[in-house]
Amino acid sequence: MVRLVLIAPPSPLRDTPDPSGLPLGLVSLGTVLKPLCDVKIIDGYSLATTVEQVCESALNHGPDLIGISLPFSFSETTGLEIAGILKNKRPNVPIILGGVQATFGFNKVILDPAVDAVVAGEAERTAVDLMKIFLRSGWRAVQNDPPAGVSVTLGPGTATEIESRPLIDNLDSLPQPDYSLIPGFPNKYEARVMTSRGCTFNCPYCVSCTFWRNRFRAHSPERVVREVRDLKDRWSVRRLSFADDTFNLDPARARKIAVLLIEQGLNIKWGASCRPELLNRDDLRVYAKAGMNSLFLGLESASPDVLSAINRKHDPDETLRIVEFAENLGIKVHSSFMIGLPTERAADVETTLAYAQKLPASSLGFHIFHPLPGSDYAKRPKKYGIEFVEQGLDSVGDIDGYAPIRTEYLSQMEILDYYYRARGIAESRRSAS
Repeated sequence: MVRLVLIAPPSPLRDTPDPSGLPLGLVSLGTVLKPLCDVKIIDGYSLATTVEQVCESALNHGPDLIGISLPFSFSETTGLEIAGILKNKRPNVPIILGGVQATFGFNKVILDPAVDAVVAGEAERTAVDLMKIFLRSGWRAVQNDPPAGVSVTLGPGTATEIESRPLIDNLDSLPQPDYSLIPGFPNKYEARVMTSRGCTFNCPYCVSCTFWRNRFRAHSPERVVREVRDLKDRWSVRRLSFADDTFNLDPARARKIAVLLIEQGLNIKWGASCRPELLNRDDLRVYAKAGMNSLFLGLESASPDVLSAINRKHDPDETLRIVEFAENLGIKVHSSFMIGLPTERAADVETTLAYAQKLPASSLGFHIFHPLPGSDYAKRPKKYGIEFVEQGLDSVGDIDGYAPIRTEYLSQMEILDYYYRARGIAESRRSAS
């Protein structure tokens, strides 16, 4: 049987394990491919293994095909390093890249001499089609007639165009993820469940809408709860997170999931990321009764002007009351903000810092704004007054250790100064909890 190795590259930004990093994309991909081939997933990201350890493990499996996931911009560095080492050791084994960074950084990564193909966008059906061609006729047949969603290299500096592939309309048609494909699950991981794909809010700093083509698709509540039950009964999972961009984008569906968790007596703790303007007190009561004990809110700013510029609709005062209500229900809230957004002035940052200090959330997070590849800010920086002054989009560094831009209103040094002030506020909250 053909042996496929799927790799989540280690992060160059840290050397400690991240139990919350379960690579759901690779699990889903491996699940749809395992009827066709022998699948081996190597998770260098969550387990913080070295590039050398990842390569050794991949080679020990004797791969016939290698897939490398690039979900983040910083994944590109270690992902291409791994590809180069493996190509040097096994020059005849095709190496395929996929994920958000491979999709938006396609024009660069496809030119790397170690890369044989890129799968753009949603990968499950694309990968199945590619594998069937490979099994039937070999890699040359894939090169001669790549399936929709795939670009293959034809020689140095040349590659085929990518034919667009429709998104999967019915996510319930995908098999339930097989977590046995992840070595060390669940002991080395925090369980995660993806109940939906996509977003429709078009925030200019985000890439989700672009990647998922401004569509929101979701598993049925019944399918979600079946997966939760399987995690509890088969794997003895007692706590999980719903990994959606926005769990409550369809509030009625989110509430139905919570109601089913209650009705089926699953008694499992869970967390999720929600849009504050779509939260209400009745839903929070149901969520809490269903086991929610953590809530992530990406608030980004407390300035109405900045919120309007980034297409955020929540009212900071009402959000404060929602956070207080959730905390009183026993739901620990983590609220996140960005420093250095393009329209942000000094007064706007001061507003955000003052707001964060009075926000009754269990924890606070602050991050320096980085224009992500694929976002509107990255595609059209001049429109937004963004000037890159350090390292740039594709460079690797401590993501909150440097400011890569200056804006019309804030210098690089001002952004850093405000960020370190904000970190002090976050640390004070952490110490008080």
